Amino acid sequence: MEKRQEMTSLMRCCRLCGGLVMPSGNACGDRSSLLVGKCSSCDLVQLMSFEHVSLDHYRGDGYFPADVSEVFEREANWNLNRIERIKAALPDHSDRRVLDFGCGVGGFLLRARHEFANIVGFDLSSRMAAMHREAGAKCVSQLDDVPDDVDTVVLFHVLEHVAQPWMLLLELVNRFSAIDRVVIEVPNGDELLIKSFSIPDYQYIHYSADHLYYFTNRTLGTVVEKADLRILVDTQLQRYPLGNAFGWLADGKGGGQAHIPTFNGVAFHRAYESVLVDAGLADSVFMICEPKRSH
Repeated sequence: MEKRQEMTSLMRCCRLCGGLVMPSGNACGDRSSLLVGKCSSCDLVQLMSFEHVSLDHYRGDGYFPADVSEVFEREANWNLNRIERIKAALPDHSDRRVLDFGCGVGGFLLRARHEFANIVGFDLSSRMAAMHREAGAKCVSQLDDVPDDVDTVVLFHVLEHVAQPWMLLLELVNRFSAIDRVVIEVPNGDELLIKSFSIPDYQYIHYSADHLYYFTNRTLGTVVEKADLRILVDTQLQRYPLGNAFGWLADGKGGGQAHIPTFNGVAFHRAYESVLVDAGLADSVFMICEPKRSH
């Protein structure tokens, strides 16, 4: 009886569908008091509490490292992959005016500048925005400074940080009436290292206080539907090469790609990514959507 009462006290209503969220048995590796739950109705995995959430956390100068060059280079192939995906899906890309929402260290913003008619970054960090402007990119930390004519918004690893991601999507589409394409990428909660292998050290770092939600293609689909968006492209992409998975399996830590560079080649990675995407096990969910108001 006492255990049942304790479990009942931990239950929460799903912020997406209103269903019952029960503790999953996992907790955040960087804050063990933050428990992870799963909705019994829509299956969305989410933190049991959002009380720690604050936009000031992302505005602060300490959120990003003082020197972002290492992150910029580490994510180079990720951003090149994103650019190619968008170019393939949007043949009119060279005419598009893009908002890179939550641009962070600017890996996509700076590398995609010549692929679109215009691209402007937005990040809550005024330090990041100023740094990107110094590098020659257009970047702001206030939405009021974003041009009204943007027609495409990209959000790479942003929605998992937002308490009501469906509301953010709605607000962006309503604020910028020319938007007719929304590109979203989030970590995949059903990736290979979570769904196929039980690696305690990986689960420990996988669940983080910064990530409020852990999406799959299906649960992200529910989010975009609630945001009144229609899915045009529903797929995945793989950021980390095979060597990284070997590192976790063999040594219980990431970074294996640096020690096993054999599998880092572009052609090999594309083949590896293709296999994972077909199985639904790649590390990121990737979608392109349109507002339903477009029709």
